[in-house]
Amino acid sequence: MQFGLPVDPVQMLWANMSLHMAPDPYALISRWHRALSVDGFAMFSCLGPDTLLELREVYADAGWAAPHHQFTDMHDWGDMLVHAGFAEPIMDMERIALSYSSADKLLDELRGLGRNLHVSRFPGLRSRDWRQRLLDGLTRHLGVKSEDGRLSVTFEVVYGHAFKPKPKVKLQPETRVSLEDMRNVLKK
Repeated sequence: MQFGLPVDPVQMLWANMSLHMAPDPYALISRWHRALSVDGFAMFSCLGPDTLLELREVYADAGWAAPHHQFTDMHDWGDMLVHAGFAEPIMDMERIALSYSSADKLLDELRGLGRNLHVSRFPGLRSRDWRQRLLDGLTRHLGVKSEDGRLSVTFEVVYGHAFKPKPKVKLQPETRVSLEDMRNVLKK
């Protein structure tokens, strides 16, 4: 995800369902940190590692490569926030099951949600025969778990937020601080 940094620092940054699509998420989180003012607030949501477990099972049973890149765990997102300079990260997650009337409807929605960033993804177009095998596999694997015949898949949604803290004084073996600077720090 590319965006231009604002001229002036911002108080809040909100990134909804985009971080998992970034090719270098740590670099993006670092850009967020630079864009925020001190005491600014970053908030995001993204997909977690339990997303589309059922689809991965269908692909594995067919002997195909993974249908998507691996999604990052919420604890790793928290670590990235801290390493980028954020303070007090709060992370949470929930699993949401979505159901579809047909495999076609499921694939239509997945197509609208994003793309496969897996480095080993199939580099070309698939055949009609492959698509039909996928539809059959989805119907066979996902329909079995449902009493009403609907196809259900799981999405893990990770939520996080953190603050940009005041810069810390870098300590050296010897640090000199003026009396005036000490007074200003203590007043704050």
